[in-house]
Amino acid sequence: MIPGRLSENLMSNITLGNTALQEINAAMSGLRGAPAKQTAEHLAKKFRVSKQHIYKITESVRPKNKTRADKGKRKYELKEGTDIFTAASLVVGGKLDPDQALLTCQQNNITNLPSLEYFQRLLRQHGLNGKQRKSSRRPYRQWEAEFPGEVIQIDVTALKVRWEDIKTRRILRIEGVDKNHPNLDDKKIRVWQIMAVDDHTRRRFLRYVCTTHITSRDMVEFVIELFDAWGVPLCIYTDKGSEFQGYFIRAQKILNSILEQLGGFRHERHLPNNPQATGKVEVAHQWAEKMDRYIGLAIAKGLNVTIDHLNPFADNICEIYANRVHRATNQTPITRWHSKRIVVRKLPHEIIESALLADEFDSKLDEALTVERKGITYRIPGEKPFVDFTGQWVNIVVPMNIDLMLIKLPGDKDYREIPKIIHTADKAGDYKSNAESTAQQLTKQLKEKFKTDNVADKQKLKQTGEVFRVPHFNVKIETPETNVAHFPHQEITVTPEQVAAAAPVAPSVYAGKQIDYWQAVGMFADCFQTAAECRDFLLTVFADFDERLPSKEVEQAIESREIQQQPTRIYAVK
Repeated sequence: MIPGRLSENLMSNITLGNTALQEINAAMSGLRGAPAKQTAEHLAKKFRVSKQHIYKITESVRPKNKTRADKGKRKYELKEGTDIFTAASLVVGGKLDPDQALLTCQQNNITNLPSLEYFQRLLRQHGLNGKQRKSSRRPYRQWEAEFPGEVIQIDVTALKVRWEDIKTRRILRIEGVDKNHPNLDDKKIRVWQIMAVDDHTRRRFLRYVCTTHITSRDMVEFVIELFDAWGVPLCIYTDKGSEFQGYFIRAQKILNSILEQLGGFRHERHLPNNPQATGKVEVAHQWAEKMDRYIGLAIAKGLNVTIDHLNPFADNICEIYANRVHRATNQTPITRWHSKRIVVRKLPHEIIESALLADEFDSKLDEALTVERKGITYRIPGEKPFVDFTGQWVNIVVPMNIDLMLIKLPGDKDYREIPKIIHTADKAGDYKSNAESTAQQLTKQLKEKFKTDNVADKQKLKQTGEVFRVPHFNVKIETPETNVAHFPHQEITVTPEQVAAAAPVAPSVYAGKQIDYWQAVGMFADCFQTAAECRDFLLTVFADFDERLPSKEVEQAIESREIQQQPTRIYAVK
């Protein structure tokens, strides 16, 4: 037997524990090809077994490659530029079912397509069918921080069987409670474990919390305690859970500003359904659940266990773990923590608390560029872009013990850092005006432009006679043509005979509105050669100046006068 084969056999005889098998299966689940090979090599080195052994024990969790029934070149290939690629884009991007995608393509003259069964098989072979696209497993690569305090992974999980009795504060064991069989006793609340792991050293920090659900406030209190013990890391790495929103989003910018000269601070979040990304803290959860058996034993023996006992217990087991040799590093976590020369960044407790528990509120930015909160008025810088948002609502974050504050303007995705200044009135002679807003500047420019154009158009009118064209005043605007069909309306003229036959009483004839003498002079002066002639004639129509007659009657009298004044024409007979 050759030495290399002997070495592989000896390695494959190493017995792996349940925790190791779970980690290996979780890492290899759903992987194939190059990602599977790379992960298998890493796991083989980590657990001191052969790569073939990793493949063997993970055979059930890796996808199986089916042998093609057809031989030779395929008729349809999933390549860019082909019709089947367009159909696949409707499945993946448009979220259509394969049959819907094929039908959509056919309706758009995309016809070089296979049958539905062939299309479904092709999608499955490329890992694109519905089940594969919904799979929570993602390929990943192993990574590790370069030094202690660079990255700390944080995660939270609920203990499966641990509950607290609100009345007695005792920790109880209650089994069989899950989402399908919830706990209906409102006097029992869940016990949660929050775990932090230093990515480089594998050092662990554990705390227990009793609550109905973990909030960002609970997580902030944990982080404050963690930073007090270990110092502020360069980065915390978490999932996108709601407990890592709220306070954490604002705290990242505040801490980064305070520690800017010492490397800053950031909060990174991995994609959802990706437990491998925080694999170290997930393994730490499994270890904590294993150590929880001691809690169960104490409860079974009748000992009084409360939340006050759980956190000292957590400190004890974390200290024991920190002094054990870790199989991945061949060092104890505490030795690895002190093995590199680093700067542990410690901040006063009140500063960390102020950064993480800053006061947040919405306020309307008034014309004086100030906002008010709890009787205190804060001044906002009188410059752009802040002056553009007077009269609008802004979001303000005010830390308690830090000389800066954050503001988020409408449309901003992130906060802007501004100095924290308590507003006071300017002294006489020290008045400083705010910068003009964009709207104010544009208003001035547009008004000046309008005045300049008016002067130019007037000058052009004098010199060339060219008139400025005003719509509907000196320019007729044609009605736009449309392709809408207009059908002629039928008109029916009702004769007086028909009206008389339908109505026994003859309708009254409208003779116009009632007018007096002077109104008649104003209306009909144009019908005469002079105004005096008009006045003299109307005196023959009206009895006095106050009499009111229908306008139609006055008009008929004027027409009769014109007919009488027309000269009689005499025609000669030849």
